[in-house]
Amino acid sequence: MGKLQGFFVTGLIAAAVGFATPSFATPNVKAALAAKKAETAQLAQKSKEIGSEVDTLKARLVSTTKALRDTEDKITDTNQRLSDLQTRKAQALKSLMQDRQALGGMISAAERYSRTSTSGMLLRAKPIDAARASLIMKSMIPALHRQSETLKDRITDMARIEGQISAQLAEQAQQHKTLNRQQDDMGKLLKARQDVYQKTEATRRVQEAEVARLAKEARNLEDLVAKIKPKSKSVASFALPTNLPLPVAGAIRTGFGEKDDYGSKSQGLTFNAPPGGTVVTPLAGTVKFAGTFQKYRQILIVEHAGGYHSLIAGLGRIDTVVGATLAAGEPVGIAEKSDDGARIYYELRQNGEPVNPRKLLVAQKKQTRT
Repeated sequence: MGKLQGFFVTGLIAAAVGFATPSFATPNVKAALAAKKAETAQLAQKSKEIGSEVDTLKARLVSTTKALRDTEDKITDTNQRLSDLQTRKAQALKSLMQDRQALGGMISAAERYSRTSTSGMLLRAKPIDAARASLIMKSMIPALHRQSETLKDRITDMARIEGQISAQLAEQAQQHKTLNRQQDDMGKLLKARQDVYQKTEATRRVQEAEVARLAKEARNLEDLVAKIKPKSKSVASFALPTNLPLPVAGAIRTGFGEKDDYGSKSQGLTFNAPPGGTVVTPLAGTVKFAGTFQKYRQILIVEHAGGYHSLIAGLGRIDTVVGATLAAGEPVGIAEKSDDGARIYYELRQNGEPVNPRKLLVAQKKQTRT
């Protein structure tokens, strides 16, 4: 049972215990208690409806996010193809200009030779010299033909590349149109989820106050995670699921154990993410921290089964709250928007010790840093 449902059920249990009708109760008391019991039944029904609403929203959010992520991946691939085509176009244009200059030089040389040498030589030169001049002119013709064919091929190749670029641009425009529609759908679902969160406002405020206290006391990020992690150790036999969704669309920039941009050994994975890209939690769990923390700005810490915690940093916006229960693949925010590209950092720990999450995630290529 999730936190949202649990909040209401706890109240219902207390109500059921507190409103048991004593045998000596007066008619007025009995009537009041009957009214309270009816109110309790209504609260139970409301709790059930909220629980059903939460489950439905989670399922829709996960499926919508998956579709949106697929579109983001397609846009990334299209952008890469466009970049490759633009490079090919630049190379083809350079070769075209070189071949055009070469052909122009050969034609100019042939014209000069024809004007200054051939006509006069054929009239004044010895027969053997005239024959040699004629052979030279004849040998230039095949070379001119080959060069003109090469130039023709270059022009055809250039036209083909430009056609491919036009097709990719049209596909890119359609993909962005689809992405905009999916983002609108996502926005509506996130608004609906936020409305559900508001129904447990009192509980959420208590939890956020505790989070603020922990953030103030923590000396660094590792200390913050240590304060949040559960006191008991996990069962050694607990196994995490595999083939989990990536936290964000994009290639891995820095792997586990590699040196990051600051020269430190990375304890997680850093992704090159699309600016404003949707960020999800790969594992189901409960939000334990959501907010700004020191130089890391906005971060999210999620508690999972088996003594596991995950950390997500690089968020430009957080779309969940402390105490919320999340399904695997459920959106939690968006990546920062930056001119030099967004970075999302994902870290997984068990009982405070870093764990390489790469083997748990779906296959993903390694990308050279840019």
